Amino acid sequence: MGEKLLYLIKSNDDVISHCRCKHAPISSPDQMDCPWCGCGWLFVCSHCGKAFTFAKAVEIDESLEEIARGELRRRWKREPGLEEVADWVRAMVDFLNGIEVGQEYVYLDGAVLPVDSEAITLTGWSARHELPRLPQVEARMSRKLLDNTLVRETYWRQRQLPTE
Repeated sequence: MGEKLLYLIKSNDDVISHCRCKHAPISSPDQMDCPWCGCGWLFVCSHCGKAFTFAKAVEIDESLEEIARGELRRRWKREPGLEEVADWVRAMVDFLNGIEVGQEYVYLDGAVLPVDSEAITLTGWSARHELPRLPQVEARMSRKLLDNTLVRETYWRQRQLPTE
């Protein structure tokens, strides 16, 4: 057996979890221009394409190339080319840089953040965020805390980065 891959998989069904896969590795971020819909703050399962809130870093037997081929095949309904797989792998190596075994994470606007993060200052793909704590984590206690931030279009529009 080869070397294990450190990767993020769904850790639980807390807050929001439409994915019912038993083994749910994350897909590459596919954030659109409506991040409040969830694409800016939820992970997506590479197997079923459904969203969930929390992922944990674990060692798995799959390679990045295997995950890429499966996800791109599911997403595009065709066999991906070698360069498409290589591009996906390069992006995921950057995206997953710094994750640690056993740590739980959330996704926010292009970044993977440990759930115990505080005083978050982040310039993401869509907006600039300054948060005392992660709304996804706070939503474990009260969904209203999430509804008043990441789910609101106005939250994102007020913090929107200038377009190029």
